[in-house]
Amino acid sequence: MRRWISQICPAVFVLVLLSPKYVLAQWVTWHQFGTQGSYVHQTAHLLLFLSMLFFIHEIYYAHLQKFRGFRLLVWAWALLALWNLDAFVGHWADWTLKNPIIQGQGWGRRLVMYDFQTWLVYITKIDHSFLLVPAFLMFYLGLKALVRKPGAE
Repeated sequence: MRRWISQICPAVFVLVLLSPKYVLAQWVTWHQFGTQGSYVHQTAHLLLFLSMLFFIHEIYYAHLQKFRGFRLLVWAWALLALWNLDAFVGHWADWTLKNPIIQGQGWGRRLVMYDFQTWLVYITKIDHSFLLVPAFLMFYLGLKALVRKPGAE
């Protein structure tokens, strides 16, 4: 029975992978809500958020947090999970926004902040560097600590 399942699962996976039509996650109008790219992009944010939480859970379940490298990786994945949640909320707020944040053209452009949703769109667009830079730094330092561990050679 186990052998039969191990033979059928890859075939089902390939069938599911090849059966739908292609969907592009990035193109000129991907940011318009309701397009296939918007759904794929938002789904990717949620899946990456869940995968980061899964990695954190596995490290704690295996009691690997006692190693410095894994502690740094937990911090990195927590920041990446927070960033994905932030990006998901920011895209949703941007797509449901009724009025533009920036009005005018050229030198006459001005930033209009009149309610919570416009502030949410603005904050979620400019806060990526506050989350991603430390996340990638922690990721790098965590991998570096794991490589330097005695007996890792």
